[in-house]
Amino acid sequence: MKYYLIAIRHYLNFLSFLAPNFAGKQAVLVFSKVRKKSIRRKEQEFFDQADPFWVEREGENISCYELGNPEGKLLFLVHGWESNPGCFTQFLPHLGKYRIIAFTLPSHAHNKETHTHLYECKDAFKLVLNHLAPTQEFHVVAHSLGSSVATFALSETNYKADKLVFLSANNDMIQVFQDFQKLLGFNNRVFDLLAKRIEKITGTKLAEMAVESRLKRVKFNELLLIHDKYDKIIPFEKSETLSKNVPNSTLIPFERIGHYRMLWNNEVLAEVLKF
Repeated sequence: MKYYLIAIRHYLNFLSFLAPNFAGKQAVLVFSKVRKKSIRRKEQEFFDQADPFWVEREGENISCYELGNPEGKLLFLVHGWESNPGCFTQFLPHLGKYRIIAFTLPSHAHNKETHTHLYECKDAFKLVLNHLAPTQEFHVVAHSLGSSVATFALSETNYKADKLVFLSANNDMIQVFQDFQKLLGFNNRVFDLLAKRIEKITGTKLAEMAVESRLKRVKFNELLLIHDKYDKIIPFEKSETLSKNVPNSTLIPFERIGHYRMLWNNEVLAEVLKF
């Protein structure tokens, strides 16, 4: 394990006994820190082709991008954690008939802010939706965390989606925090403090932060799930559970396409376009 992770573990464990409230705040800060990654050359093509616009938001405005046919059916692209809209560059040549809208999640890519979380991200998508105020059904293609962002945002609006495509979708948020605990190795006391702090921020119990339950509130026609059976970031079982419990959903399993690499896989692209 890297030395800085060991240091954080001991720091949080120590604080959990000395100053519990402060320990909870510090754990949230560590969890919500976004590592800034450089835009790759192949991702930059997305930004070079797009027309940028901004949606006002308390704090830093939301960077949005429009491509494709202005008169076409609306299609939203929602990227994942520590990623950026350029991850969908491979899709662009094949989606020209649509009016494509993408946006950068708070604290990601070129943004100056450094910390964010699911609820802040879903609020950002809601602002984008309300800015465009679509009157007809639209499509959504989302990757990883973006699937949760799209689900939570749509569940709090009256907009109706036509087809949803979730690539490497997560389901329950408890597992996310358990994986975070496993990564850092902090004690259960810190975990409980982190959970309570998150629940206070969001106003929602962790147990209730499940994509499958939120999808019941979303108006949509069909859902396509694509997931690598050996995904090391989000287990395949998450999409499997969604497929079993969400009506009008289809799961297409792949092997050895990775978590991020799948976005550049021609077979994945073909299945999305077919759907």
